[in-house]
Amino acid sequence: MTVLGANAAAQSELVTHDFFVEHVSTVPANAGQKVGLFVRQKVLAQNKGSTSPVVLFVHGATVPGVPDFDLDYKDYNWMAHLARAGFNAYTVDLTGYGGSPKPMMDDPCNVDPEYQSIITPRPLQNGCAPKYPQQLNTIRDDWKEIDAVVEHLRKVNHVQRIHIIGWSAGGPRAGGYISQYPDKIERAMLYAPSPTIAGPIPDKPAAGAPMSLQTRDDFELKRWDPDVRCAGQVEPGIRDAVWAEIMKWDKIGSTWGPQGVGVMRRRIATGFGWTREMASKVVTPTLIVVGEYDRLKERHTVYEQISSKDKVFINVACASHFMVWEKQHRVLHETSVEWLTHGRVKNVSRGGFRVEEDGNYKALENAGSSK
Repeated sequence: MTVLGANAAAQSELVTHDFFVEHVSTVPANAGQKVGLFVRQKVLAQNKGSTSPVVLFVHGATVPGVPDFDLDYKDYNWMAHLARAGFNAYTVDLTGYGGSPKPMMDDPCNVDPEYQSIITPRPLQNGCAPKYPQQLNTIRDDWKEIDAVVEHLRKVNHVQRIHIIGWSAGGPRAGGYISQYPDKIERAMLYAPSPTIAGPIPDKPAAGAPMSLQTRDDFELKRWDPDVRCAGQVEPGIRDAVWAEIMKWDKIGSTWGPQGVGVMRRRIATGFGWTREMASKVVTPTLIVVGEYDRLKERHTVYEQISSKDKVFINVACASHFMVWEKQHRVLHETSVEWLTHGRVKNVSRGGFRVEEDGNYKALENAGSSK
Protein backbone atom coordinates (compact mmCIF):
# COMPACT_ATOMS: atom_id res chain seq x y z
CA MET A 1 0.00 0.00 0.00
CA THR A 2 2.82 2.39 0.77
CA VAL A 3 4.44 1.77 -2.60
CA LEU A 4 1.16 2.30 -4.44
CA GLY A 5 0.56 5.48 -2.50
CA ALA A 6 4.01 6.77 -3.37
CA ASN A 7 3.46 5.95 -7.04
CA ALA A 8 0.11 7.73 -7.04
CA ALA A 9 1.69 10.79 -5.47
CA ALA A 10 4.47 10.77 -8.05
CA GLN A 11 1.97 10.50 -10.89
CA SER A 12 0.04 13.50 -9.56
CA GLU A 13 3.15 15.70 -9.45
CA LEU A 14 3.55 18.51 -11.95
CA VAL A 15 6.50 18.33 -14.31
CA THR A 16 8.06 21.54 -15.65
CA HIS A 17 10.25 21.30 -18.73
CA ASP A 18 12.05 24.20 -20.45
CA PHE A 19 13.29 23.87 -24.03
CA PHE A 20 13.88 25.81 -27.25
CA VAL A 21 12.13 25.50 -30.60
CA GLU A 22 14.45 26.09 -33.55
CA HIS A 23 13.35 28.85 -35.91
CA VAL A 24 14.95 30.82 -38.73
CA SER A 25 14.34 34.41 -37.65
CA THR A 26 12.53 36.90 -39.86
CA VAL A 27 13.15 39.79 -37.43
CA PRO A 28 15.43 42.21 -39.37
CA ALA A 29 17.89 42.53 -36.47
CA ASN A 30 18.82 38.83 -36.76
CA ALA A 31 17.06 37.79 -39.98
CA GLY A 32 18.17 34.48 -41.45
CA GLN A 33 19.79 33.29 -38.24
CA LYS A 34 18.74 30.08 -36.54
CA VAL A 35 17.41 31.03 -33.12
CA GLY A 36 15.88 29.17 -30.22
CA LEU A 37 12.44 30.32 -29.08
CA PHE A 38 12.02 29.63 -25.37
CA VAL A 39 9.11 27.38 -24.44
CA ARG A 40 8.01 26.13 -21.02
CA GLN A 41 5.88 23.04 -20.56
CA LYS A 42 3.87 22.10 -17.49
CA VAL A 43 2.05 18.78 -17.27
CA LEU A 44 1.14 16.08 -14.76
CA ALA A 45 3.80 13.39 -14.56
CA GLN A 46 1.26 10.77 -15.57
CA ASN A 47 0.36 12.75 -18.71
CA LYS A 48 3.88 13.51 -19.94
CA GLY A 49 4.30 11.82 -23.30
CA SER A 50 0.58 11.06 -23.55
CA THR A 51 -1.96 12.43 -26.01
CA SER A 52 -3.41 14.91 -23.51
CA PRO A 53 -4.99 18.04 -25.04
CA VAL A 54 -2.38 20.71 -25.76
CA VAL A 55 -2.74 24.40 -24.96
CA LEU A 56 -0.30 27.19 -25.84
CA PHE A 57 -0.28 30.48 -23.91
CA VAL A 58 0.81 33.64 -25.77
CA HIS A 59 1.93 36.64 -23.71
CA GLY A 60 1.25 40.35 -24.17
CA ALA A 61 3.31 43.43 -25.03
CA THR A 62 5.42 43.78 -21.90
CA VAL A 63 5.65 40.72 -19.63
CA PRO A 64 6.99 37.35 -20.85
CA GLY A 65 5.23 34.01 -20.54
CA VAL A 66 6.39 32.59 -17.22
CA PRO A 67 5.46 35.57 -14.97
CA ASP A 68 2.11 35.78 -16.77
CA PHE A 69 1.01 32.17 -16.77
CA ASP A 70 3.36 30.10 -14.60
CA LEU A 71 3.72 32.30 -11.51
CA ASP A 72 4.43 30.08 -8.51
CA TYR A 73 2.57 32.12 -5.92
CA LYS A 74 -0.28 30.57 -3.95
CA ASP A 75 -3.02 29.50 -6.39
CA TYR A 76 -2.30 32.04 -9.13
CA ASN A 77 -0.50 29.61 -11.46
CA TRP A 78 -2.73 29.31 -14.54
CA MET A 79 -0.57 26.74 -16.32
CA ALA A 80 -0.56 24.54 -13.22
CA HIS A 81 -4.34 24.75 -12.98
CA LEU A 82 -4.75 23.57 -16.57
CA ALA A 83 -2.11 20.88 -16.12
CA ARG A 84 -3.97 19.50 -13.09
CA ALA A 85 -7.13 19.48 -15.20
CA GLY A 86 -5.40 17.15 -17.66
CA PHE A 87 -3.91 19.56 -20.19
CA ASN A 88 -0.40 19.62 -21.56
CA ALA A 89 0.28 23.35 -21.06
CA TYR A 90 2.96 25.41 -22.80
CA THR A 91 3.94 29.05 -22.98
CA VAL A 92 6.29 30.68 -25.49
CA ASP A 93 8.48 33.78 -25.29
CA LEU A 94 8.57 35.61 -28.60
CA THR A 95 11.69 37.44 -29.78
CA GLY A 96 12.48 40.29 -27.41
CA TYR A 97 11.00 38.60 -24.33
CA GLY A 98 12.05 36.34 -21.45
CA GLY A 99 14.22 33.41 -22.47
CA SER A 100 14.12 34.09 -26.21
CA PRO A 101 16.65 36.17 -28.20
CA LYS A 102 16.68 39.94 -27.69
CA PRO A 103 18.66 41.21 -30.68
CA MET A 104 20.02 44.74 -30.28
CA MET A 105 18.38 45.07 -26.87
CA ASP A 106 21.44 44.61 -24.63
CA ASP A 107 22.98 47.95 -25.67
CA PRO A 108 21.45 50.76 -23.56
CA CYS A 109 21.97 53.21 -26.43
CA ASN A 110 19.28 51.27 -28.31
CA VAL A 111 16.67 52.42 -25.80
CA ASP A 112 14.32 54.99 -27.31
CA PRO A 113 15.82 58.39 -26.30
CA GLU A 114 12.48 59.27 -24.68
CA TYR A 115 13.17 56.63 -22.01
CA GLN A 116 16.93 56.95 -21.59
CA SER A 117 16.63 59.20 -18.53
CA ILE A 118 15.28 56.15 -16.64
CA ILE A 119 18.66 54.44 -16.97
CA THR A 120 20.85 57.49 -16.40
CA PRO A 121 23.30 57.10 -14.70
CA ARG A 122 22.75 53.32 -14.46
CA PRO A 123 24.17 52.21 -16.89
CA LEU A 124 24.17 55.29 -19.18
CA GLN A 125 26.25 58.28 -18.17
CA ASN A 126 24.83 60.42 -20.96
CA GLY A 127 22.13 60.08 -23.57
CA CYS A 128 23.08 58.52 -26.90
CA ALA A 129 21.54 57.97 -30.32
CA PRO A 130 20.34 54.43 -31.11
CA LYS A 131 23.08 52.38 -32.73
CA TYR A 132 20.38 50.29 -34.38
CA PRO A 133 18.07 53.07 -35.63
CA GLN A 134 14.88 51.16 -36.32
CA GLN A 135 12.07 49.47 -34.45
CA LEU A 136 12.49 45.76 -33.84
CA ASN A 137 9.73 43.93 -35.71
CA THR A 138 6.14 43.70 -36.91
CA ILE A 139 3.41 41.30 -35.83
CA ARG A 140 4.09 39.29 -38.98
CA ASP A 141 7.27 38.04 -37.30
CA ASP A 142 5.24 37.02 -34.23
CA TRP A 143 2.89 34.93 -36.37
CA LYS A 144 5.83 33.12 -37.96
CA GLU A 145 7.30 32.38 -34.53
CA ILE A 146 3.96 31.15 -33.17
CA ASP A 147 3.61 28.90 -36.18
CA ALA A 148 7.06 27.40 -35.59
CA VAL A 149 6.05 26.55 -32.02
CA VAL A 150 2.59 25.26 -32.99
CA GLU A 151 4.15 23.00 -35.62
CA HIS A 152 6.59 21.67 -33.05
CA LEU A 153 3.84 20.97 -30.51
CA ARG A 154 1.66 19.25 -33.08
CA LYS A 155 4.56 17.03 -34.06
CA VAL A 156 5.86 16.03 -30.64
CA ASN A 157 2.38 15.53 -29.20
CA HIS A 158 1.01 13.69 -32.25
CA VAL A 159 -2.05 15.93 -32.54
CA GLN A 160 -3.63 17.72 -35.49
CA ARG A 161 -4.89 20.72 -33.54
CA ILE A 162 -4.05 22.48 -30.30
CA HIS A 163 -5.77 25.11 -28.15
CA ILE A 164 -4.43 28.65 -27.80
CA ILE A 165 -4.79 31.38 -25.15
CA GLY A 166 -3.65 34.99 -25.71
CA TRP A 167 -3.62 37.86 -23.22
CA SER A 168 -3.76 41.55 -24.22
CA ALA A 169 -1.36 41.96 -27.18
CA GLY A 170 -1.41 38.17 -27.20
CA GLY A 171 -4.96 38.62 -28.52
CA PRO A 172 -3.86 39.99 -31.92
CA ARG A 173 -1.01 37.48 -31.94
CA ALA A 174 -3.30 34.52 -31.27
CA GLY A 175 -6.34 35.89 -33.12
CA GLY A 176 -4.37 36.86 -36.20
CA TYR A 177 -2.71 33.46 -36.18
CA ILE A 178 -6.06 31.66 -35.94
CA SER A 179 -7.42 33.61 -38.89
CA GLN A 180 -4.55 32.34 -41.03
CA TYR A 181 -4.29 28.77 -39.72
CA PRO A 182 -7.78 27.68 -38.62
CA ASP A 183 -6.99 24.00 -39.21
CA LYS A 184 -4.29 24.04 -36.53
CA ILE A 185 -6.34 25.44 -33.64
CA GLU A 186 -9.26 23.65 -31.99
CA ARG A 187 -10.45 26.29 -29.51
CA ALA A 188 -9.21 29.73 -28.50
CA MET A 189 -9.43 31.95 -25.46
CA LEU A 190 -8.67 35.67 -25.73
CA TYR A 191 -8.20 37.36 -22.37
CA ALA A 192 -8.51 41.16 -22.62
CA PRO A 193 -7.58 41.15 -26.32
CA SER A 194 -6.23 44.32 -27.88
CA PRO A 195 -8.69 45.69 -30.45
CA THR A 196 -8.32 45.32 -34.19
CA ILE A 197 -6.81 48.03 -36.36
CA ALA A 198 -7.91 49.41 -39.72
CA GLY A 199 -4.62 48.29 -41.28
CA PRO A 200 -2.65 47.76 -43.38
CA ILE A 201 -0.12 45.72 -41.43
CA PRO A 202 3.40 46.90 -42.30
CA ASP A 203 5.85 44.55 -43.99
CA LYS A 204 8.90 45.85 -42.14
CA PRO A 205 9.78 47.89 -39.04
CA ALA A 206 9.95 51.67 -39.20
CA ALA A 207 12.87 53.89 -38.27
CA GLY A 208 13.34 54.60 -34.58
CA ALA A 209 14.74 52.46 -31.77
CA PRO A 210 14.26 48.75 -30.95
CA MET A 211 13.17 49.09 -27.32
CA SER A 212 11.57 51.19 -24.62
CA LEU A 213 11.48 50.71 -20.85
CA GLN A 214 8.91 50.37 -18.09
CA THR A 215 9.69 50.98 -14.43
CA ARG A 216 7.97 49.18 -11.60
CA ASP A 217 6.26 52.44 -10.62
CA ASP A 218 4.96 52.94 -14.17
CA PHE A 219 3.77 49.34 -14.28
CA GLU A 220 1.92 49.47 -10.97
CA LEU A 221 1.06 53.10 -10.21
CA LYS A 222 0.18 54.26 -13.74
CA ARG A 223 -1.08 51.11 -15.44
CA TRP A 224 -2.54 48.95 -12.66
CA ASP A 225 -3.63 51.15 -9.75
CA PRO A 226 -6.18 53.32 -11.63
CA ASP A 227 -8.28 50.20 -12.20
CA VAL A 228 -8.04 48.76 -8.70
CA ARG A 229 -11.44 49.89 -7.43
CA CYS A 230 -12.70 47.09 -5.17
CA ALA A 231 -11.66 46.13 -1.67
CA GLY A 232 -9.43 43.06 -1.77
CA GLN A 233 -9.07 43.16 -5.55
CA VAL A 234 -5.27 42.82 -5.26
CA GLU A 235 -3.84 40.63 -2.53
CA PRO A 236 -0.87 41.98 -0.51
CA GLY A 237 2.37 40.35 -1.65
CA ILE A 238 1.33 39.44 -5.18
CA ARG A 239 2.98 42.48 -6.77
CA ASP A 240 6.33 41.71 -5.16
CA ALA A 241 6.09 38.16 -6.50
CA VAL A 242 5.20 39.35 -10.01
CA TRP A 243 8.00 41.92 -10.23
CA ALA A 244 10.58 39.49 -8.84
CA GLU A 245 9.62 36.95 -11.52
CA ILE A 246 9.75 39.60 -14.26
CA MET A 247 13.25 40.59 -13.18
CA LYS A 248 14.28 36.93 -13.05
CA TRP A 249 13.54 36.73 -16.77
CA ASP A 250 15.35 39.98 -17.62
CA LYS A 251 18.79 39.72 -16.06
CA ILE A 252 20.10 42.77 -17.88
CA GLY A 253 17.02 44.89 -17.20
CA SER A 254 17.34 44.00 -13.52
CA THR A 255 20.72 45.77 -13.45
CA TRP A 256 19.49 48.95 -15.14
CA GLY A 257 17.70 51.89 -13.55
CA PRO A 258 16.79 52.10 -9.84
CA GLN A 259 19.20 50.12 -7.66
CA GLY A 260 17.63 46.93 -6.37
CA VAL A 261 14.52 47.40 -8.51
CA GLY A 262 15.55 47.29 -12.15
CA VAL A 263 13.45 48.03 -15.23
CA MET A 264 11.44 45.97 -17.68
CA ARG A 265 12.80 46.16 -21.23
CA ARG A 266 10.10 46.31 -23.90
CA ARG A 267 10.68 45.74 -27.59
CA ILE A 268 9.10 48.22 -30.00
CA ALA A 269 6.96 46.79 -32.82
CA THR A 270 5.78 48.80 -35.83
CA GLY A 271 2.05 49.15 -36.50
CA PHE A 272 1.22 46.35 -34.10
CA GLY A 273 -2.17 44.67 -34.39
CA TRP A 274 -4.51 42.48 -36.40
CA THR A 275 -7.11 43.81 -38.81
CA ARG A 276 -10.90 43.76 -38.75
CA GLU A 277 -10.78 41.64 -41.89
CA MET A 278 -8.64 39.07 -40.09
CA ALA A 279 -11.03 39.01 -37.13
CA SER A 280 -13.93 38.38 -39.49
CA LYS A 281 -12.14 35.26 -40.73
CA VAL A 282 -11.94 33.71 -37.25
CA VAL A 283 -14.32 30.75 -37.21
CA THR A 284 -12.56 28.88 -34.39
CA PRO A 285 -14.72 28.55 -31.23
CA THR A 286 -13.54 31.49 -29.11
CA LEU A 287 -14.00 32.55 -25.49
CA ILE A 288 -13.28 36.20 -24.60
CA VAL A 289 -12.86 37.22 -20.95
CA VAL A 290 -12.48 40.86 -19.85
CA GLY A 291 -12.44 42.63 -16.50
CA GLU A 292 -15.11 45.29 -16.03
CA TYR A 293 -12.43 47.96 -15.45
CA ASP A 294 -10.52 47.12 -18.63
CA ARG A 295 -11.94 49.06 -21.61
CA LEU A 296 -14.80 46.61 -21.65
CA LYS A 297 -16.76 47.97 -24.61
CA GLU A 298 -13.67 48.33 -26.76
CA ARG A 299 -12.65 44.72 -26.14
CA HIS A 300 -16.20 43.54 -26.68
CA THR A 301 -15.88 44.81 -30.24
CA VAL A 302 -13.50 41.92 -30.90
CA TYR A 303 -16.28 39.54 -29.87
CA GLU A 304 -18.62 41.22 -32.33
CA GLN A 305 -16.09 41.16 -35.17
CA ILE A 306 -15.12 37.49 -35.10
CA SER A 307 -17.29 35.14 -37.14
CA SER A 308 -17.14 32.10 -34.87
CA LYS A 309 -20.45 30.28 -34.58
CA ASP A 310 -19.50 29.26 -31.04
CA LYS A 311 -18.30 32.24 -29.04
CA VAL A 312 -18.81 33.43 -25.47
CA PHE A 313 -18.05 36.80 -23.87
CA ILE A 314 -17.50 37.10 -20.11
CA ASN A 315 -17.50 40.39 -18.20
CA VAL A 316 -15.80 39.94 -14.81
CA ALA A 317 -16.74 42.21 -11.90
CA CYS A 318 -13.99 43.83 -9.80
CA ALA A 319 -11.23 42.96 -12.26
CA SER A 320 -8.74 44.96 -14.28
CA HIS A 321 -6.41 44.25 -17.18
CA PHE A 322 -4.24 42.36 -14.68
CA MET A 323 -6.94 39.96 -13.53
CA VAL A 324 -4.49 37.06 -13.82
CA TRP A 325 -2.81 38.45 -10.66
CA GLU A 326 -6.00 39.57 -8.89
CA LYS A 327 -8.67 37.95 -6.74
CA GLN A 328 -10.78 37.14 -9.79
CA HIS A 329 -8.00 35.09 -11.42
CA ARG A 330 -10.07 32.01 -10.57
CA VAL A 331 -12.54 33.00 -13.29
CA LEU A 332 -9.78 32.70 -15.89
CA HIS A 333 -8.74 29.32 -14.51
CA GLU A 334 -12.24 27.87 -14.30
CA THR A 335 -13.61 29.16 -17.61
CA SER A 336 -10.51 28.11 -19.54
CA VAL A 337 -10.93 24.51 -18.34
CA GLU A 338 -14.64 24.49 -19.21
CA TRP A 339 -14.19 26.08 -22.62
CA LEU A 340 -11.16 24.13 -23.77
CA THR A 341 -12.64 20.85 -22.54
CA HIS A 342 -16.24 21.18 -23.69
CA GLY A 343 -16.54 24.29 -25.89
CA ARG A 344 -19.03 25.70 -23.41
CA VAL A 345 -19.16 27.81 -20.26
CA LYS A 346 -22.00 26.92 -17.92
CA ASN A 347 -23.43 24.85 -20.80
CA VAL A 348 -23.50 27.89 -23.10
CA SER A 349 -21.58 27.85 -26.39
CA ARG A 350 -22.80 31.23 -27.67
CA GLY A 351 -23.72 34.22 -25.55
CA GLY A 352 -22.38 36.01 -22.52
CA PHE A 353 -22.11 36.21 -18.75
CA ARG A 354 -21.22 38.66 -16.05
CA VAL A 355 -19.31 37.05 -13.22
CA GLU A 356 -20.06 38.87 -9.99
CA GLU A 357 -17.54 39.53 -7.24
CA ASP A 358 -18.91 36.55 -5.29
CA GLY A 359 -18.28 34.23 -8.25
CA ASN A 360 -21.90 33.90 -9.40
CA TYR A 361 -22.54 33.85 -13.16
CA LYS A 362 -25.35 35.99 -14.56
CA ALA A 363 -26.42 35.44 -18.17
CA LEU A 364 -26.39 38.58 -20.31
CA GLU A 365 -29.05 39.21 -22.91
CA ASN A 366 -26.57 41.41 -24.77
CA ALA A 367 -23.31 39.48 -24.43
CA GLY A 368 -20.62 41.64 -22.89
CA SER A 369 -22.90 44.47 -21.75
CA SER A 370 -21.35 46.47 -18.95
CA LYS A 371 -24.76 47.11 -17.41
